[in-house]
Amino acid sequence: MLRLVHTADIHLDRPYSGARFPAAFANRRRQSLRDAFLRIVARAGEWPADALLIAGDLFEHDRVSRDTIAAVRRAFESIPHVPVFIAPGNHDPYLPDSPYASQRWPENVFVFSKPVWSAHALDRIALTVHGFGFDGPDISSNPFGALRIPDDGRVHVAVAHGSEMGSLPAGKGAYAPFDAESAAPRGLRYLALGHFHNAKRIPVSSGAWVQYSGSPEGHGFGETGMHVHIEIEIDGDDVRVREVPASRTVFSVHTIDCTGMESTQQIVDAIRQLPAEHDASRVVRAVLSGVAPQDVRLDVQAVHDAVRDRFEHIELVDELAPEDDFDALAMEQTSLGAFAQEIGNQIRDAADEARRRVLVRARDVGVAAYRGRMAPVRGPGGE
Repeated sequence: MLRLVHTADIHLDRPYSGARFPAAFANRRRQSLRDAFLRIVARAGEWPADALLIAGDLFEHDRVSRDTIAAVRRAFESIPHVPVFIAPGNHDPYLPDSPYASQRWPENVFVFSKPVWSAHALDRIALTVHGFGFDGPDISSNPFGALRIPDDGRVHVAVAHGSEMGSLPAGKGAYAPFDAESAAPRGLRYLALGHFHNAKRIPVSSGAWVQYSGSPEGHGFGETGMHVHIEIEIDGDDVRVREVPASRTVFSVHTIDCTGMESTQQIVDAIRQLPAEHDASRVVRAVLSGVAPQDVRLDVQAVHDAVRDRFEHIELVDELAPEDDFDALAMEQTSLGAFAQEIGNQIRDAADEARRRVLVRARDVGVAAYRGRMAPVRGPGGE
């Protein structure tokens, strides 16, 4: 029986600049990703696996530090009995200045360096691993569909990075696009894929097991819940695949309907009672919705301060609707009425949702200022 461990899309040293996370939290996230990956490597050594398959985007090419490279190298050195196969992806392509080309790696590490399929046959067991690597952020040629498996009595698996177009998530860029049916020829037992950040199996008629491992941790609020690495056992014609929880930190998004709440304490209690579905650090986005009294709306920052110690990180998004009747306000023959009428027209004619949200926020702040009130707090809370 052969044992394999499959992971991908760790993105070590990713910046998190677009996520608007505080610097201290972003540093903790980078360490959490490193810890999650090192645990997967350790598991491959302890099980032990016959091979560790890393299907691309192990690093962030233009961000990875010498310290991270040293930590990864030491981890691979700690499992000399486990061959490690890496198929570089669009975020960590094989380039002259990439860690793959510029650093010395242990003898058990094999990096697929070209955008063509190549095969590596292990001597001690009847296992052949096929793979290819990106040679730039955009691969110069797409090898998917060109893999051929010989009838030689060996177990053949493959590792690669790319976009299965029938499963492409909304908003996800297509890199090395392919169709699973043509990418998994007969004779291939397992195709280890990277690029999509959620684990997913794609059935194909050839009988091969085609699998995205997803990332071992979510990278933001668009990647919620527990993430995994994949453990595979191949015994004759039988392929058994297990998703193993891998996340040290779990993202979640919750909507809290504040309609009828009379004090911020009720909001605090609702947030404190949010379910903890996994034994991991929690990164939470709580969307406050519904209609609430103005006094409640003015204390959103106080709510954040009251609950922040319960979570690794929490963001509050204020989508509470005011009790103000803005239509009635716009009819008033006052400067406030004129303001409400003008901004109401702009909200109605907004070209997109992002613009509409900005205008609604401006309306709330403006009316509060006219009435001598504090404006409600929106968006991510600080640390």
